[in-house]
Amino acid sequence: MTYSAPDWNEIPEAEFRATIRECIENECPAELRYHPYRFPPEVTMPWYKALHRRNFIAPGWPVEYGGMGLNPSRHLIFIEEMEAMGTPWLHDAGVRNLGPAIIAWGTEEQKAYYLPRMHAGEHIWCQGYSEPSAGSDLASLQCDGRLDGDNVIINGQKIWTTSAHVATHMFGLIRTDRSGKKQEGISFMLIDMSLPGITVRPIANLGGHPDFCEVFFDNVVVPQSCILGEVNQGWKVARSLLGFERIWAGSPRRAMKVLRQLRRELETQGLLDDPLWADRFAKASFDALDAQDMYTQFADLVRTDGKVGVEISALKIWSTSIFQNLSEMLLEVTGSRSTLSTSGEDDLLAPYYESRAPTIFAGTNEVHLNILARSVLGLAKSE
Repeated sequence: MTYSAPDWNEIPEAEFRATIRECIENECPAELRYHPYRFPPEVTMPWYKALHRRNFIAPGWPVEYGGMGLNPSRHLIFIEEMEAMGTPWLHDAGVRNLGPAIIAWGTEEQKAYYLPRMHAGEHIWCQGYSEPSAGSDLASLQCDGRLDGDNVIINGQKIWTTSAHVATHMFGLIRTDRSGKKQEGISFMLIDMSLPGITVRPIANLGGHPDFCEVFFDNVVVPQSCILGEVNQGWKVARSLLGFERIWAGSPRRAMKVLRQLRRELETQGLLDDPLWADRFAKASFDALDAQDMYTQFADLVRTDGKVGVEISALKIWSTSIFQNLSEMLLEVTGSRSTLSTSGEDDLLAPYYESRAPTIFAGTNEVHLNILARSVLGLAKSE
C-alpha cells in the first residue's frame, strides 16, 4: 500500500479544524447526525466511504498504511470536531482496535490483505473475546480450537459480541492448547464470519437496539494462516490490543458530549446562576478536563512506543465514571423530559443507558480497581 498525505500535525490548528468541518458539512448527511445509537452499516457506509476516500478513516494509523498519523493532541481535536457536528457512530472496531494490532504483529501478507479492506469498509469487524464464563477474566476462556494440519477447528461460544450480526469478520481469542497456565495456549485468530458452522444471535441492549450478540462455533474450519502472531501466543497480541481498547474506552469524548448537553440545559433553565448547580457543573467540567488531559498523556505514550502499564486502568475508571455521573446529572436537570427519542440530541435518556456499558467492557471497573490495588498499591489479592 502506498499513500500520500499532508502532515496534519504541522498545519495550523485553525486550518486543521476547518478541513475536518468542511469534510463533515459536505460529506455527512444531516439526517445521520446527532443520533445516540448506531445505525446499520449500510446506512452509514456512504459516510464511511467518504472518510476513506479522503484518508480520514484511520486518524491514528501511520500515514504509510492510509492513516492520518495524528499525534494525540490532533487526534483529540479530530474527535472534538466529529462529536461537535454529531457525526454517526461507525462500525469501526477493525480500524480502531484491530488495525494497530495487525500493523504491530501481522505478517506482510496479513497486512497487505486485511488493512486495505478494513480501511475501505469492505470488512466489518467484531471482537470475539467474552464468553459466558470468561468476561473480564479473559484468561479463563474455553472456546476450543483444535489444530488439524494447516487448519484450526473451532467449537464453542462467544457472548456480548458487539455488531456480530452485521460483521463480515471477527478477531477472536481461541484456546488452542490446554497444557500450560491459563494465559498460555491462546491464539489470536482472524475469522471470516461467512464460514460454515457460525451462528449469530442478536441481544437487544437497554435502549432496545440489537447491538450485542452471542456467537456459536460448530466445527468451524479456519486456516492457521489466519492466526495473528504465533500459535498459542495470542495473549501477547491481546494484551497489546487491550491497551489500544482501554485507551479508546478511556477517551473523554462521550463525557464531553454529555457535558455540552448539560450546559445547554442549565443555560436554558437559567440554572447556571444557581450556586448549587454552578458548583456542581464546575466540578464536573474540571473532572472531564482532567480525563482529557490523562487521555492525551496515555495516547502520547502509545504513539511514541512508550510502555503503558497497569496505570491505564486509572484512565478507564476515571473517564467512564465521569461519563456516568454526567449522564445522571443530565437526568436530574431534565426530569420528566428524559425519555427515549429518535430526534438526535433531544434524546436525553440515551446517554444514561449508553454510560452503563463502558464501565463493563474492556474489563469491568471493579476488576480495574483490583488491578490497581494489587499492582500499584501492593495490596494482597483477596481469596
